[in-house]
Amino acid sequence: MNDENEDDFVKVAETKDIQTSQMKEVQIDSQDICIANVDGKYYAIGNVCTHEGGPLADGRLEGYEVECPWHQSKFDVRTGEVTSPPASESEPTYEIRVDGNSILVKKRPAAGGKEQSQQQQQTPPSRPSSEYELSLLEKQMFEGTDVMSFRFSKQQQGKQADDKQSSFLDYTAGQYAFFDIGGVYNDTRGPIRHFTISSSPTEDFIMITTRIRDTPYKKRLESLEKDVKVKVRGPQGKFVLHEDYSKPAVFLSGGIGVTPFRSMIKYATDKQLPIKIVMFDSNRNQENTLFKREFDEYVNINRNLKIVYTITEEEEKQGAEDTISSSSSPTRQQWTGERGRMDRDMLTKHLTDDEIKNSIFYTCGPPAMIKAMQDLLQNILQVPNDRIKVEEFTGY
Repeated sequence: MNDENEDDFVKVAETKDIQTSQMKEVQIDSQDICIANVDGKYYAIGNVCTHEGGPLADGRLEGYEVECPWHQSKFDVRTGEVTSPPASESEPTYEIRVDGNSILVKKRPAAGGKEQSQQQQQTPPSRPSSEYELSLLEKQMFEGTDVMSFRFSKQQQGKQADDKQSSFLDYTAGQYAFFDIGGVYNDTRGPIRHFTISSSPTEDFIMITTRIRDTPYKKRLESLEKDVKVKVRGPQGKFVLHEDYSKPAVFLSGGIGVTPFRSMIKYATDKQLPIKIVMFDSNRNQENTLFKREFDEYVNINRNLKIVYTITEEEEKQGAEDTISSSSSPTRQQWTGERGRMDRDMLTKHLTDDEIKNSIFYTCGPPAMIKAMQDLLQNILQVPNDRIKVEEFTGY
């Protein structure tokens, strides 16, 4: 240890920033690191879950175990080892020290840490994670919902980039990024959030779509003014369209979980990809079927696209609402889609036997919906695990 260089240690936070039983995400040289405080002692492991890329610092810390918020994989913050599946690869660990009130982390992973595993899980190799400063172009509220979309510039402005490629956010449809919007205080989940990029790489803006909640971060996001600059880090994630277009894609979407599918469908339509896509879009009611008008337009120009809409509010309640006059609810139309939750009957009604046998199934939505869809696919329709991709939305 005599040859250890003090310059290898970087200050990442102050002790007051991470209280007992709390965690914080930090970044050193584009490596995402989770700092955990267990009874006053600090530990550092990789922040990107080795299963599907979930942000560990957004999860729960119980004792020495951190639980991923996406699929509940658990890791020991002391060793990085997996303590509960579905993850099977350990997280890299980092040397950490406290100097007065400063928390410092060593740049290189500690011996035994699996840096390569973390890097592979963060993003496809052609999409390195970088930080950008993007400007807000416009905001859109979805009428009758608590959902908003935010469009940002795709290329950072007012900052000298090293080269052309690093000056704009280049991503694959379905990936996500971290948004540091500034001015967020006293939010229990910290000042940064990750959002799926709901725009397509074929569009000239970066869009995120989210539910506005009564939290410091979401209130700050809602109040952002046009042209304000935010820090965006990414892209990350592996919830992307498969490359073998001979295999159909079936999207099972629940609520705000539609965002990665909006990105993929827009991209596939713009590029006219020769892949069959069937999406089941499940929402509480018509108003919360967020991108229906867009999707209907895409269906008209993409012969490989089929969308099945369903609403889950009680039929008698919805039936009464369907009769509301157009003057009192100008955006509402007589509902002609399915009703009820996605189940075997609904899927087999709209999918052929060959599509069920050969498709890659993608499911995205809140945890309860994800669990129900996994049970439907694995236990009822007998779809093997290697043909199921999952993205879980928690917290919104």
